[in-house]
Amino acid sequence: MLVLITAIGFLVLYPIGSVLVNGLIPGAGTGGRSVAAVWQTAFAQPGLERSILNTLAVVALTEAIAFPLATLIAWVLARTDVPGSSWLEFGFWLIFFLPALGTTTGWLILFDPNYGLANKLVTDLHLFATPPFNMYSYGGIVFAHISTYSVAVLVMLLTPAFRNLDGSIEEAARVCGAGSLRALWNIVLPLVAPALAVAFLMSIMRSLESFEIELFLGLPAQFSVYSTKIYQLLRGDPPDYASATVLATLVLLVVIPLIVLQRWISTRRSYATIGSHYRHTVRPLGRWRPIVFGVLLVTVTGMSLLPLGLQLVGSFMTLFGFFGLASVWTTAHWSAAFSDPRLVSSLTNSLLLGTGTAVGAVVVYTIVAYCTVRLRGPLGSILDTMTWLPLTLPGIILGFGFLRMVLQVPIFSPFYGSLGILMLICWVTSITLGVQVLKANMLQISPELEEAARIVGAPRSRTFRDIVIPLALPAIVVVGVMVFSQTLRQVSTIVLLSTGNTTPLSLLQLEYLSAGMLGPASVCGTLIVLMSVIAAAIVRVVTLRSRFRLR
Repeated sequence: MLVLITAIGFLVLYPIGSVLVNGLIPGAGTGGRSVAAVWQTAFAQPGLERSILNTLAVVALTEAIAFPLATLIAWVLARTDVPGSSWLEFGFWLIFFLPALGTTTGWLILFDPNYGLANKLVTDLHLFATPPFNMYSYGGIVFAHISTYSVAVLVMLLTPAFRNLDGSIEEAARVCGAGSLRALWNIVLPLVAPALAVAFLMSIMRSLESFEIELFLGLPAQFSVYSTKIYQLLRGDPPDYASATVLATLVLLVVIPLIVLQRWISTRRSYATIGSHYRHTVRPLGRWRPIVFGVLLVTVTGMSLLPLGLQLVGSFMTLFGFFGLASVWTTAHWSAAFSDPRLVSSLTNSLLLGTGTAVGAVVVYTIVAYCTVRLRGPLGSILDTMTWLPLTLPGIILGFGFLRMVLQVPIFSPFYGSLGILMLICWVTSITLGVQVLKANMLQISPELEEAARIVGAPRSRTFRDIVIPLALPAIVVVGVMVFSQTLRQVSTIVLLSTGNTTPLSLLQLEYLSAGMLGPASVCGTLIVLMSVIAAAIVRVVTLRSRFRLR
């Protein structure tokens, strides 16, 4: 525990502390201003109050729709006999892997107020006098969040938790006369409370720090949120790191009590459901079975294959979104992308970066999650709290902290710009998601299994290897592919440390977008999605085999 706390504490606290010191202590990046002057300047930013209200509105509506919807979907996939549940669950993985900007760009082909196909259809049919759909709006931003990340990540986090519940618990409730809804409300949901708390907190934190969708869709409508205000301060000339740090610190102060709350929920009682008598059961849906399957199939297809197909179509269009041109289709964008010698090297860098980060993540995250669950006391709480901290700051500010760490710490400075440093940064950035997914899974594994192994003489290392790892394997491979996918899409935290020789595909896509080359940029986005989907398909096979052995 001391080794873990020291190592992870340094990698997490140094960049965060460096940013805070640089922005808040007089003379360390504040331009000689006092702390009071820095905070006054930050709060005097024009439109800050409106951006805070907009942020709260987006987060509130997004979570009000996404959280109950995802909880219901996860329960249906894990606890009922809906056909093709494994492939439907894989569809939500696919949604998670789709780049947010690429997916949002795909939706514009349907819902752009000027050339969107859906708007054109309803106006041509005289159903509406003016186009009713507008992605460049508050509703469009909420829709983009729900269709890209919010629902998908919640389903990914909650489905394994529901699946690990012992079926005898629900059967006992039904024997006592409880109906399905009462058993769900009084038995199932309380037992998965840690997973619900982690998923809800992670979804809120993701919404608070997200700025790509808001920047893309909100700028034409002059709809700014808190994260875009921080981004504008960092992109100013000169950048105002001090004011941006103040605003980011406020997010940190809001999130820390929520972290403490989820820790309290996770440790106040036992949530173990996988024991020596574990039995997986599902509820028959009866006549509702085809209806539920149809609804889920339409939801998954509409949120994954449809925007993916639209993005792919856009990469072959002469002018994105315009079908009325004399020459609509072209392969020039793909030719331009593959004629760029940087594409092959960027593709190789992305594969190495994603694979190396994922391998390191599943090894260390598993150990960290096990320690936070099994070893009680203040050290476990400290370790668990530190794993949450990287998610509390916007990526661009955290990347600035990592840059200072690499330049100032002698052991890291010789490796500036190397793939190893980028792997380390991506590993730290993904630690919140990875550890919390594994922790929620391990809370459901009864300690009696390990105690029985130790009684017959097995050391803790063998117990961990032969009992904990096999039972947690589905969650471990989920974490591996999630980290791989997140690393492929990583931009903000590594952009300041990447060099020409280590540029990944995500940063090459950013270069194309900055140069206005939307076609080659969509090609890069398509390649990123394909790599993530292939990796997800491989680990999905491993997950299904592990689940079969568990049954």
